[in-house]
Amino acid sequence: MADNNEVKDTTEATNTTQPEPAPDKPAEPKPNPAPAPVAAQGGIYGEVYETIKVPSAIALYWREIKRDKVALVSFAIFITLLLTVIIASPFIGGAAATEVRIDPNYSNRAPSWQEGGLEGFLLGTDLHGRNMIYMLIVGARNSIFIGFSVSIIGIIIGFFIGIFSGYYGGHVDGVIMRFVDTWTMMPGFMMIVALIQLVDGFSIFYFILFLTMFSWMGRTRLIRGGALQQRNMDYVAAGKTVGSRNLTIMFRDVAPNLMAIIVPNIVLTMSTSIGMETGLTILGFGLPPGTPSLGTIIANATVLANLQNRWWVWFPGILLLFILMLSINFIGSAVQRAADPRQRLS
Repeated sequence: MADNNEVKDTTEATNTTQPEPAPDKPAEPKPNPAPAPVAAQGGIYGEVYETIKVPSAIALYWREIKRDKVALVSFAIFITLLLTVIIASPFIGGAAATEVRIDPNYSNRAPSWQEGGLEGFLLGTDLHGRNMIYMLIVGARNSIFIGFSVSIIGIIIGFFIGIFSGYYGGHVDGVIMRFVDTWTMMPGFMMIVALIQLVDGFSIFYFILFLTMFSWMGRTRLIRGGALQQRNMDYVAAGKTVGSRNLTIMFRDVAPNLMAIIVPNIVLTMSTSIGMETGLTILGFGLPPGTPSLGTIIANATVLANLQNRWWVWFPGILLLFILMLSINFIGSAVQRAADPRQRLS
């Protein structure tokens, strides 16, 4: 009887015992963030290479111009002048710009906004009654065309001769550079003057040809120096190892690495070519009579009466030439800095 009571007490004690709390569940691990996308995964040990976006050359030039406030203003001025000349020239035409008025009432008349000026002529007229605003627009178009053409043709000639000379080096480089040295020693200014006097039917295209004949040597030396540096690079040796032809290596691999030299040179030599045209025209050895240019307008200042009393026949040409060349030089300096990582403002 006692044993039954003990068993009953033990059972009741067991039933009244509080259950033990369940252990806490372990925290679930947080998922790792997805890795950033990469361009490639390769190499012997499976290295991961990060993608690096390299800006284009045009983006570098534009970024450098934007960082330089003076270059940005110069760029805006140059584009405005260029668009004005391009848009207005077809409406004016060469005939209207060079139209001679025999009536003496149109000769050397002041601008319309000046006292005693001729109505309808914003910048007055010259000795032959030609509208000076038309002369200025068409003259600026011709001067810019001459400068751009001489710069482009000169850099093309210098590029082919320079890259060929610098890439091959040795005797090939020696023979080519001796020819360049001989041509450089020739008096270019006097040779241009002599050729202008000898040619019958002289025109603006002959003028571009003569200027180019004596302006490509410096560009050849510049590109040749860059090619001499590039020819010793590993990528040139790798191209030769895989059997690529020399011409392929020159124009596919070496030439793009010379763009940092070529583009600033095109911009900077454009102002030099415009200045050469202006100087020759003022001296009487430039464009033929009746062909408007900034040089022909400025040449009016060689007459003492014009210099003292008729500012409108020469001063607008000087002002436009100054603004044009200054703008080009500031743009060229910014482009030149963009080509050199050590000098970039950006």
